[in-house]
Amino acid sequence: MGSKDEVIQTHPVVGWDVSTVDTYDAVMLRLHYLSSQDQAPEHVMVDRTLWLTTDIAKQLIYILQAGIEKIESSEYSDLNYIKH
Repeated sequence: MGSKDEVIQTHPVVGWDVSTVDTYDAVMLRLHYLSSQDQAPEHVMVDRTLWLTTDIAKQLIYILQAGIEKIESSEYSDLNYIKH
């Protein structure tokens, strides 16, 4: 990542579609997100469909769980930077 002064544009995920493709041992994932803070929930953006192998899906689950555990632990520090 860049410097701590760099602004990273983010979009809150508000939903998703998940389906399986058994013949390929894969999971299809499509995220729903808001593209701006003032966007109405009924105008949610739907991203492209992603294809994850079962191995990649398991890695994603593991990484998400580790991130949640870190946030919920006392080790987590506030990432809000004060700009002067």
